[in-house]
Amino acid sequence: MQSIAQTSTATSSLPEESVTASLTAEIMHDLDTGQPTLVASTHGNQGDLQVVTPAHLLAKVAEQHKQLDRIATLARRWDAQQRKSPGDEMTDRVLTASLERVIAALPSAVTEAMQSALPGRYTPELAAQFVEAMTAELRQAQKPEDYPLTAAQRGPVWMARYGCNPECGLDHAGADGEPGWHSTAPLETELRDIDDNCSAAENATVPFLGAQVVVDNYRSQAYGRRTLVWLHYGTSTGTLTPTKAREVLTAMRGFVAEFEAVVDQAEVIAVDDFDGDPEVARLDREAEDRRIAAVSKAHAEARA
Repeated sequence: MQSIAQTSTATSSLPEESVTASLTAEIMHDLDTGQPTLVASTHGNQGDLQVVTPAHLLAKVAEQHKQLDRIATLARRWDAQQRKSPGDEMTDRVLTASLERVIAALPSAVTEAMQSALPGRYTPELAAQFVEAMTAELRQAQKPEDYPLTAAQRGPVWMARYGCNPECGLDHAGADGEPGWHSTAPLETELRDIDDNCSAAENATVPFLGAQVVVDNYRSQAYGRRTLVWLHYGTSTGTLTPTKAREVLTAMRGFVAEFEAVVDQAEVIAVDDFDGDPEVARLDREAEDRRIAAVSKAHAEARA
């Protein structure tokens, strides 16, 4: 067997990362009625196979294009890492650490500034919103060069040609094509999905939560123009009007406080948790196997 020569380099500082692109689409016919149904799955084992609309399937296609872009980005990062000098790597680490220190200091700095300059308007909630917006701006500035350009960045000729709103992040001349709608780049949580029905590797490819603004103006003279919010939770997507999205946001804010109370209670209760005895567990499984075998044998004899 021939091996591929590997260049010896310093230990990489890149974190472990797994990116998967997977999408299956199928038109299925009901065995009883013959009615066709459009279904799709993003899991290799089709564990999330579900009925979808054409718009949702096209959204999944766009997401898979982004996954492929992430795979290409991963390859480029790896290549760049192999070419980096120790000095370059140290500079990156210093810049990243500096950004994290700035972000960590934002809450107290914003609170102090608002209480001093705007004492009549200061509330913890308003300060938190400022911190959230400023953090997003700082992290946006660190996004890679291949992060999707907006239509406004591409220019008026592009916007006129494809009918884009300024915020549209789709590459209509490239991988995204012209699906009949426009979309901002998705906002995603760093936390990956937590679906118990998926493997850790599968969950790692899907954000826990994501959201994007979509403008549907396909043949607008006939069908009009609609602005929607796609809210992604795991592998599912909810299509919301801006008004409904605002209602969901309000509900989520209320749930966060209640969820924190649940977590606090769980942490207190978990103090009494303990591991079981492996030997007792083994004996219990063997007894359960014998019970199942006896029941199965009895059923088989009854049918004979």
